[in-house]
Amino acid sequence: MTRFFLRRPVSTWMIFTAFVVLGIYALPRLKIEAIPEIDLPKLTIVTAWGGASPQAVQRSITLPIEQAARHVHGVESVKSTSRAGNSTVEVEFRREIDIDFARLELAEQLGAVRRDLPVGAGQPQVVPYVPEEFRTEDFFAFNIVSDLPADALREEAETWILPQVLAIEGVADARVQGGARPILKILLDRERLERHGIPAEEVYSAVAALDEVSGAGVVRTSGIETLVALREPVDLRSLRAAVVARRGDRSYRLGDLAEIRPGYEDPDYFVRADGRNVVQVAVDKRSGANTVAVSRDLRNSLPRIERQIPFEALLSVRDDQGTDLEEKLVELVRQHQLSVVAIGNGAGC
Repeated sequence: MTRFFLRRPVSTWMIFTAFVVLGIYALPRLKIEAIPEIDLPKLTIVTAWGGASPQAVQRSITLPIEQAARHVHGVESVKSTSRAGNSTVEVEFRREIDIDFARLELAEQLGAVRRDLPVGAGQPQVVPYVPEEFRTEDFFAFNIVSDLPADALREEAETWILPQVLAIEGVADARVQGGARPILKILLDRERLERHGIPAEEVYSAVAALDEVSGAGVVRTSGIETLVALREPVDLRSLRAAVVARRGDRSYRLGDLAEIRPGYEDPDYFVRADGRNVVQVAVDKRSGANTVAVSRDLRNSLPRIERQIPFEALLSVRDDQGTDLEEKLVELVRQHQLSVVAIGNGAGC
């Protein structure tokens, strides 16, 4: 072989040049991945309940989640861990199950669990299972800095920013961290309830039934049957007009027995930078999507999203590589201009 190349130097240089040209052509087209591609048929459900004992977490959160997870098609095993203030349920599926559809079905089954969560418990979060040796920080996260109050900033981010992030190809889920979720508070009038002989438990059951999912039929496409379910939207007006009790021929609406007013959940933490409020958006990529490509698309989309939102805010990337905002926060800490107020067991950005 060596003698062949020594006797034909021109051919040798031509072959060498061809390899170099092919390498230059293929280099920008190579897919770069941050970690090995894994598609494990597992999902993890994480729920926080600050201050609760392991026994209370298991009884009120872990067991209902386990029961809901077993109703999902293709479940092979369910394992759970209940610690003080935290519940973790790992759901393993059969190999042939599409994990994206399984995640949607699991989120639907958790709807009933979310309605019956104890006071002070966080919402169950369904996240892909990642082996411990591959676990890193969030795949992609960016901060939203604004002069709006923290709770209002979270609400605006969920309304205007999350839909645009979820529309980016390769994004599976996105969630806002920081601030508090908007809720409708129902304050029952005890005097009116006693006057009409209506127990509070009856009103509670009627309100919980307003969020029930009703079947709307079956859609058949290419030999596949898909069940369609509908949930009526619940707002302040419909909640006040909802019938929650009947006595004889008289119907009692919720607005007649209680005061209903908008409010916010108790926040886990507040973060402020240079006198402005900060919330963070954490993004999960779809199974099989290229990490580097999706991250690049997200980073390139942030300036466009920032220009389109109807409120003043700064969107800055915060990921494993470090960003301008991260450097700015460090500088503010050095100048004693950054204040972080922690409540409960939350953590700042």
